[in-house]
Amino acid sequence: MQKQASIASQKVGLWCTWIFAALTVVGWLGIAHFYAPLPGDVSAETAKQWFTEEHRWGTIIGCTIFYIAAGLLTPGSIQFGIMLSKIEGRYPLWSITAGVCGIFISLIIFFNACAWIVCAYRVETSGDVIQAWYDWSWFAFLLGWIYLAIEMIATAVVEFQDTREVPMIPRWFSWLTLAGAASLITAAGPAFFKSGPFAYDGLLGFYVPMVVWGTYLIGTTWYMHQELVREEAGERVALARGGLPSSMPA
Repeated sequence: MQKQASIASQKVGLWCTWIFAALTVVGWLGIAHFYAPLPGDVSAETAKQWFTEEHRWGTIIGCTIFYIAAGLLTPGSIQFGIMLSKIEGRYPLWSITAGVCGIFISLIIFFNACAWIVCAYRVETSGDVIQAWYDWSWFAFLLGWIYLAIEMIATAVVEFQDTREVPMIPRWFSWLTLAGAASLITAAGPAFFKSGPFAYDGLLGFYVPMVVWGTYLIGTTWYMHQELVREEAGERVALARGGLPSSMPA
């Protein structure tokens, strides 16, 4: 019964990641209008109009949802580390690395959401101040690609250690995770470009990294959840036979 309760708790941890993803889409991308963010090459007055007139309440409400969602990414990231450590075994360096990087990303999101709220908070704030906060929030968000890349690489490294006939994560998805981690370097572009594909509203600077991140989070969570379903089934069979399950490598 204790093992089954633990599995149920771990499922809740994974569900936190799915809920985070859903709230991100609804709150940040949708309500806050970041599916089409304000470009980086606009004037300070245009930035002021965007945040204090056109999308003020959308930004405040949407980013409030976003920072709440960030809190849920913390147990989700810890559960990622737990699932990976079952494969890695003692001294799970890369499992811990993946979990800690996920927590760092959660904190990055929290502070970025607060910064975007600051942009919309006071209608009397001057345009240059709003623009400075806006630039800072994007740099803090997208230049954090390094933590996501390290998390994805650490995840794949552990996944490749799973030598079972049916691994927790399919090999093709692990290779996709590595490829995605390599592609994230394009998120460094906004530090050098205010417009074009590498800007923080550009295809390579923003949209591709977001798709990579979402695919990694949602896909990895799905396969980890399926692993817990198999663990739970093995536990039930073992209890029925009076034995002990051995679904994960030592």
